Amino acid sequence: MEKNLRKNLLVVLVIAMAIAGRFLLEFLFNQVWDFFDLTSATGIFVRSLFVVIFILIWFSITLRSENPHQKLPWLLILTFEPVLGITLFMTFGRNFRQSYRYRRRPLMKQGNYITREESPQTLRIPEGSTDPTYTQFFTAAHRMSHHQPFIDNTRIDILKNGEAFYPELIKSIDAAKDFILFEFFILRSDTTGRKIVESLIRKAQEGVEVKIIIDALGSARTSWRFIRKIKKSNIDLVINDKIYFPLFNTRINYRNHRKIVVIDGHTGFTGGMNIADEYDNTIENDYYFRDTQIKLEGAAVRSLTALFFKDYYYNTNRFIDETRYYPQTTVRSEGLAQIVQSGPDSKNALIRNLYLKMIMTAKHSVKIMTPYLAMDQETLTALKVAAQSGVRVEIIVPGIPDKYIVYKVTKAYITTLLSDDVHIYQYEKGFCHAKLLIIDDTVASVGSYNLDNRSAVIDFEITALMTGPAVSTLLADFEADKQESTAIDEKEWNESRSFFTKFLEGIMSIFTPII
Repeated sequence: MEKNLRKNLLVVLVIAMAIAGRFLLEFLFNQVWDFFDLTSATGIFVRSLFVVIFILIWFSITLRSENPHQKLPWLLILTFEPVLGITLFMTFGRNFRQSYRYRRRPLMKQGNYITREESPQTLRIPEGSTDPTYTQFFTAAHRMSHHQPFIDNTRIDILKNGEAFYPELIKSIDAAKDFILFEFFILRSDTTGRKIVESLIRKAQEGVEVKIIIDALGSARTSWRFIRKIKKSNIDLVINDKIYFPLFNTRINYRNHRKIVVIDGHTGFTGGMNIADEYDNTIENDYYFRDTQIKLEGAAVRSLTALFFKDYYYNTNRFIDETRYYPQTTVRSEGLAQIVQSGPDSKNALIRNLYLKMIMTAKHSVKIMTPYLAMDQETLTALKVAAQSGVRVEIIVPGIPDKYIVYKVTKAYITTLLSDDVHIYQYEKGFCHAKLLIIDDTVASVGSYNLDNRSAVIDFEITALMTGPAVSTLLADFEADKQESTAIDEKEWNESRSFFTKFLEGIMSIFTPII
């Protein structure tokens, strides 16, 4: 089970260093003052300089275009503890699009990296492909993320949990003949990680090109001996945004949470699962782990390829656009398939905005499974309005947490959603990590996108939008998951929690925009 130990320790380290820095600055200031017998004018100048820095940061936050509730946590921290607030803001609060590494990557902007797909101006979805109401979702996603919808030419299979995903992944890897693109937030050096990497190494030794991207923070617990083994095995390994020093470095905050596999340009995988033992229930773990991955075959795989090479370009400054990575592949299948990406490199929260469109357009039902409920105000309002409009909104959340603070925030949102007739279920069989949205039992989204502010505007994310037979499988899985969940009764929920618990959850929810 991923405890995010290294990530939590890094955050604690930043806070501890900031607090220690506060006392150290005060101590050094007093020592220098006494030793050099400085005049009061010098002291006023030094303190005034700090005040100027504080004011500049305060105004930079205030003048941001984002909503007030996203600014409030930073302003509160700055007010109550300026040194800690400045340190945290310079580390976690700065805009990614103002960073040097983003500004020197022009192909990341406005979908410029996409060269093998039709533009929003030229593509037309034929009438009868799906209900015009739902066609809007794919058109909006195309205009926002620039990845086109593919019609009746991509097969999608639903893989429930690691025990279904990993054997299928290894089978596809073993069948590779030309290239393998492999990208995950977490690659663990455990039984599962070693088994899959051995397959990748074997294919690399056979002459298949293998490129791997893993996130530096997500894979922080991975053995360096394991990493060195990969690097020595004729595999092109890229570690996304290495962290050399945690203070005043935005790399610690903006992480690549995507999961992408491409085999020879015709087969792909994406979803919520990483490469680690806890996702596979055939391996003994603390509790049952529920997740969803999808396998794509056909034309839509080229979008996964383009997105992988975007992330590769971001980390290496090398843009790969060779024709051989985009073979013409078509698998006859009913329905639409579309890859949608989002991240801090975009001005708008692309997947979040697509979700708002889908929820507000729903006619009958909204079904969601998510490991976290730490939403922004826009998503919360959309769910409430949908429920108040007579749409049945059902959300499955974990009954067992993996992150204590975020789980407290989840409970705070459960309280407010229950008051607006949203149906909440706690998954009792184990921990549910799947990221799933189904609208009117017709259109579904499966990917890495959590229902929290971090996925909305901070992390790099991916989801697959679809209609057709795969949605029926997702619906059946959702209903089965409901049977293994407990519906939360609003009255019992409110009566079972103490005043202190409710107070703590309320305090935690204030900081949702920066958690």
